[in-house]
Amino acid sequence: MTEDLYVLPASYGQQRLWLLEQIDPDTPLYNEAVGLRLRGPLDTAALTAAMGEVVARHEVLRSVLELEGAEVVQVVREAEPLALPVHEADSHELALAQARELAAVPFDLGRGPLVRCRLTRTGPDDHLFTVVVHHAVADGWSLGVLLAELTALYTEAVRGTDLSTVLPELAVQYADFAAWQKERLDTGELDGQLDHWRERLAGVAQPALPTDRVPAAAPERGTVQAPLRLPAAMVRQLRAVAGDTGDVTPFMVALAAYAVVLARWTRSPDVVVGLPFAGRGQEELESLVGFFVNTVPVRVDLSADPEFTAVLGQVRGRCVDAYGNADVPFELLVETLKLPRRSGRTPLTQTMLAVNNTWLPDRAEAAGVTIEPTTLLQERAHFEITVDLDGDGDELTGAVVLQADLFTQETADLLARSVTAVLRGAAMAPGTKVSALPCPLADERAAAREEEAVTAPAISTRPAGQAGAPRSATEIMLARLWTEVLERDTVGVHEEFYAAGGNSLRAVRVVMRAREQGVELPMERVLGEHTIRELAELL
Repeated sequence: MTEDLYVLPASYGQQRLWLLEQIDPDTPLYNEAVGLRLRGPLDTAALTAAMGEVVARHEVLRSVLELEGAEVVQVVREAEPLALPVHEADSHELALAQARELAAVPFDLGRGPLVRCRLTRTGPDDHLFTVVVHHAVADGWSLGVLLAELTALYTEAVRGTDLSTVLPELAVQYADFAAWQKERLDTGELDGQLDHWRERLAGVAQPALPTDRVPAAAPERGTVQAPLRLPAAMVRQLRAVAGDTGDVTPFMVALAAYAVVLARWTRSPDVVVGLPFAGRGQEELESLVGFFVNTVPVRVDLSADPEFTAVLGQVRGRCVDAYGNADVPFELLVETLKLPRRSGRTPLTQTMLAVNNTWLPDRAEAAGVTIEPTTLLQERAHFEITVDLDGDGDELTGAVVLQADLFTQETADLLARSVTAVLRGAAMAPGTKVSALPCPLADERAAAREEEAVTAPAISTRPAGQAGAPRSATEIMLARLWTEVLERDTVGVHEEFYAAGGNSLRAVRVVMRAREQGVELPMERVLGEHTIRELAELL
């Protein structure tokens, strides 16, 4: 067995993924995968050595996540020689299909390893090299870092160079980032950013998206998708019109149009959209493999039925503010704001908009071998709705991706049409108010489905001073666990867990302590808002 070298704090992002895997174990939802087509005379021994050096350089690729006491920690293991047997396939298409199967195999975060590779030969000078990692140890940027290092190391391995001398020594490791992140929070360095978010998100509404289907108890996370194209001419025109408010990027134009669609569809003028943030503000982090990406919420207020140009100005300002306060981990933001929780829903926002979400080049060259990356997309939904776009100048192309457990293909098509329709209407008449812009999704569906919209059940509450005493053996057991985990002398059966001082990690500890006593609590329910009495009634 591989020797454990260090036990170090996990980052907030790693903690969140560990928690999510406790809810839905044995899932490939958070796998990241890339297939590298290698054309040319391949030296398999050199490729094996190069990939082994990458794993040896980046401690996070040799790490696992475990629960130690009340904390999630990353355990760094000793580097081992990489084994890379060569598989055979009759065609590149078959090799890709096999690579996608490999990408769909779940990882065990506590057992590891959290990176796996496969080399498949499809012809004398044609191979597919598949790399699959868990998101807890690598993000999209990391795949670009990995490819750049692999290319440089392979070239030198073919020449017989000592690989330990090829790349400069890393100044820091991912665990240093996790420790630094914790230190910034403990010392109050991020208090100003937390204050910003408290003010910006005060009284935020969380309207449920008008789903087509009742949420499943255990969502499969499959998707329905529709292509989306925002023409350069329309984007360019709106950027020019909004010039007085400062430089408006194509991404901001897309976000403004999407916010209008969400507001019209949900009939709520209070819109929050999640944006991915690279999280590599320090130069030494740019060359690291690891999980740095953070979700940043942007809140758009359309309550005054503004003109679209005003929405653009607001979106620009909110984006600038958001990125200037993006060091607060999304997980901590949710805990600090004590936002309402509902089983199966991401707190604060159920939708994400991402532009240029890949850091891979179209091709690379290494010692006579041409490398052509292919992202092995897993059709799995991290949010209820995701808009993925790629930019080429002012034109944006991509897709809207909806969770298939909740939405139909028709809704995906209407959503894509609506974003384009809002953009087209605004480009023709930028002074048009939000309510007057064409929006097929709202116009054709929202009114008809208003009474059918799925809403989460209300959480029962009790007046202060009426916490309630346990009245059954199950409630007594749960009350004992709560007092232990919440570090309180007593708790009442009507107290809500998070209002009583709980958080996601403490909720998981309740589940694990109950399991030790032979009681299996529903993990997904425990991670939503609940009381002792509500849990006891489920058992």
